[in-house]
Amino acid sequence: REKGVMELPGIFEKIKSVFPEVQMVVAGTGPAEKELQSAMTEAFYLGWVGQEQLPELYRAADILVLPSRFDTFSCVVLEALSCGLPVVAYNTKGPKDILEHNVSGFLVETEEEMAGSVVGYFLDPAVRSAMKEAAMQRAEFYQAETIMNRLLQDAGVNTETFTNA
Repeated sequence: REKGVMELPGIFEKIKSVFPEVQMVVAGTGPAEKELQSAMTEAFYLGWVGQEQLPELYRAADILVLPSRFDTFSCVVLEALSCGLPVVAYNTKGPKDILEHNVSGFLVETEEEMAGSVVGYFLDPAVRSAMKEAAMQRAEFYQAETIMNRLLQDAGVNTETFTNA
C-alpha cells in the first residue's frame, strides 16, 4: 500500500475511458497483490520479475506508471529511463530528483494528473518519441563514470590525470 498500488485501478479506469484497448501490466509481488488483482481484474500480473528480464519488459512498455508517494532514490525510475521508457510519478523525493518534468517523464500531484499525463502522452506521437529519447539521455546523467568525474571536478581534482594514465 505504501507504494500506491491501490491507486492503479482508478488511474487505469481513467486511461481506459479514453483508450479502451490500453493494457496495464503489473510486475512484482507484495502484501496488497490479491486485493489489487480483485480491484483491477483486466490487468496482466507477472509476479516477481528478475533483474535479467527487466530490460526486455521496460522496452516492451509505453510508459511506466509509478504511483508511489514514498521513494528514496527510485532505482525503478532510473532502470526504466535507461531502457528509453518515460515515467509518470508523483512529485516526491526520488522521482523528482531524477525525472525532468515534460521531458523524460511527468511529475504529478494527483491520481487525476497521473492518468491525464498518460492520456496526453498516448495522444501525441511526437511527445512519445521525444520522451523516449530524452529518457535515455537522462539515464546517461546517472552513469558511474559521469558521477565520479563530476565528483572529482567538484572536489578540484584534475580528471585528465586519470584519463591519460
